[in-house]
Amino acid sequence: MKRMTLFLALFASAAIMLTGCKSEPQETEPATTEAPIMTEALTEAPTTEAPTETEKEDSMNRTRELKGLVKSSNDASLTIQTERGKELTFSLTGADIQVANGIQAGSNVTVMYKGTINGTDTANARVLMVTDLAAGETPVTEGELMTEAEEADPNAGAGTLGGTISDLSADRIVVLSDDGDSYYFSMYGADINLVNGMQEGNYVTVEYNGDIYGPDIVPATSISDNSAANGETAVAPGSPAGDYSYVSGTVEDCGVSAITITDDEGVTLSIDTSGATWYLMDGIASGAYVTIAYTGTLSGTDTTGVKGVAVYDTAGSTGNADTTANDGTTADNGTTADDGTVADDGMVTDDGVVSDDGAITDDGAGADDGAEV
Repeated sequence: MKRMTLFLALFASAAIMLTGCKSEPQETEPATTEAPIMTEALTEAPTTEAPTETEKEDSMNRTRELKGLVKSSNDASLTIQTERGKELTFSLTGADIQVANGIQAGSNVTVMYKGTINGTDTANARVLMVTDLAAGETPVTEGELMTEAEEADPNAGAGTLGGTISDLSADRIVVLSDDGDSYYFSMYGADINLVNGMQEGNYVTVEYNGDIYGPDIVPATSISDNSAANGETAVAPGSPAGDYSYVSGTVEDCGVSAITITDDEGVTLSIDTSGATWYLMDGIASGAYVTIAYTGTLSGTDTTGVKGVAVYDTAGSTGNADTTANDGTTADNGTTADDGTVADDGMVTDDGVVSDDGAITDDGAGADDGAEV
C-alpha cells in the first residue's frame, strides 16, 4: 500500500513538472513574419483583397475626358486647342457626336476617348464621344501658351488632375495626363490610396496644391485610383485580409514595379510590388517608414519569389517604431533631428517640406530645374 502511495505521488509530481514545461514561453517568430500592432481604429478599418486582373485592366483603360477650343473640324477629324496651348487632331471615325449645334470653330467641346496621347500624337487615342462643354466648366480660350510659363503662379491654389502613372521614384511621381502632357508631383505627406497599385499605366486622380502649369514640382495632397468618381470607396490603411508575412523598414527607393527598403535589422531588400495595393497616410519619400505584406519567403537579401501584396504606413498607430532623437524627443520613425522638425539624413528641411537632394526646394515649390529630379 505504501509502495502504491509512493508511486502515485511520484506520478503526480512528474505530471506537474511536465505541465510546468509546457507553460514556458515558446520561441518567438522572426519580426518579419508578424503583422505590426495597429491601433483599434486601423484594425477595424475595412480591408480589400488584391484587385483582379479585370479591375486593373479597367483602371488602365478607363475613358478619359479632354476639353478644348475647336480650331477646325469635318466629318473625319477634329482639331482642338487644349488648356496648355497644344493643338491636337483626333480621328472621328466611329465617334458619337453629341453637340447641340454641331461642332463649330471657336466653340468648346469635351472629347471622351480611350487610349493615350503622347505629346501631340493622338494615333493611340480612340474617340468615343464628343459633347458640349459641361455646365460650369471654364472654357478654353486662345492666349499665351501655358507651356511657356517661366514662374509658378503663387495664387494657383488647389486642383485635381487625372492621368496614368508613367514614372515613379521615392521622391516624385510622373502622371501622363488626359491632355497628353506629363506632370510631376512630390508625394511627401500625401494620402496615397491605390487599390490597383503604383504600376505604370494605372489611372489615378491627383489632388494637389500649386501651379501645375508652372516649372515647379507641385506637392500632391492625395493620390487615388478608387475615388468616389468611379463608384468605389476609399479603404483606410491597415494590414490586408489574408495569411501574409510582414516586413517593415525605411524606404531607400521605389519604382513602378518594386520598392527597396532597409528593414529593422539593417538588411536592404528589394521587393516586387507590381501587384501590390498602396495605402499611405503620410505619403512616400526617401526615409519614410513603411510595412509590406508579402507572400513567399525572405532569405537574407534574397527576395526571389517574394511578392508584395500591400504597402502601407502605420501613421497614427502603435505599429510605427519610435526612436529617440538626441535631445530626448521621440520621432515617429527615427528620423527627427534635434529640433524636432528636421531629419538627420537631410530628408526634410526646417520648414518640413524640402529634401536636400533637390527633390523639393525650401519654399516647397520644386526642384531648381523646375521639372525633373
